[in-house]
This record gives sequence, C-alpha cells and structure tokens, in this order.
Amino acid sequence: DRLDAILGAMSEATRMEQAIRDAAPVEFDAIDVVSSCARAYVDVYGGHDIRAQAPDEPAFVRGSPELLAQLLDKLIDNAVSFSEPDMPISIKASVSDSQLEISVANFGPALPPQMREQLFDSLVSVRDGEREKPHLGLGLYVARLIAEYHGGAIDAQNLPDDSGVRFAIVLPGISPQRFRA
Repeated sequence: DRLDAILGAMSEATRMEQAIRDAAPVEFDAIDVVSSCARAYVDVYGGHDIRAQAPDEPAFVRGSPELLAQLLDKLIDNAVSFSEPDMPISIKASVSDSQLEISVANFGPALPPQMREQLFDSLVSVRDGEREKPHLGLGLYVARLIAEYHGGAIDAQNLPDDSGVRFAIVLPGISPQRFRA
C-alpha cells in the first residue's frame, strides 16, 4: 500500500511539474487572488480562525492565477494540519518596491532546524508517523515549483518565539510603474 501511495504521489508530482511548465503566463492582480482565496478558506476551514490582511490596491505579477491559488491552497492545508482549531492562521500580502510578499503563518510545532533546507524537496515531510494516511511530502515541493514559475521564491521560518511557522513567498512585480495601479 505504501509503495502504491509513493508511485501515485510521484505520478501526481510529474503531472503537476508538466502543468506548471505548460502554463501560459499572463498578467494578473495577485492581491485579488489572495483575497479571494482567503475568503474561501474561511468557509472551507470553518473550524479554524483564518485571518487575512492585504492592501487595497492591486499588485500585478506575471504567471498563472490558478497556480498561485494552488500554492496558497498547499500552504493553508499545511497550516491547518499543524495548528489547533482555536489558534489563528494568518494570510498577509504586502507590497514593497516592485515585490509582492505573501505569507501564511500558523501556531503549532516549530520546524526542526535540520529540515529547513530540505523542506521544499520532493518526498520530504516533517509530520509524525501517527496519522492514518501516510504523508509523502509533495505539497511544499509543488509550492516551491509554483513560486519559481512566477519568478519568485518561497521560504519557511519559525516564528520568533518558536510558537509556529511562517511561510513567505516573494514574487516580482511586472514593473515599478505598473506594479501598483
């Protein structure tokens, strides 16, 4: 069963890598995508305290709005998995110069220091083995591929007091003149 799960996950990863390579980039308002996704997460994860903060003005990037939504889905799913229902999960978008930063933070276990470098690799997971269904560690790998497709990067840091984890995606704006409409 575990081997079947691994093969299935590897096939899914290969399909996702191909979908990312084949996606035709367009200019879109990333703030609109973040805000729309955040509203949906409040409904989907009703048992969790999901809070969102984003600027009122748009921030245009080049890439795929659907893939950016998938990236956010992966990070929120991860945050929900590692946090208690009564603890907040925050989604924040901010603009500086010609960059957009989107972060997702949750309270829960801190990242083991030795895992920070490998966290975004394929088939890497820091979850315990007590779950019914084995976790194969593809979500953050896919998140990294999507961030890179958009010309950006993704990183994970423990919160300053080790009370949780913050994932941050940095994406380049289209141009300083067009980044903010």
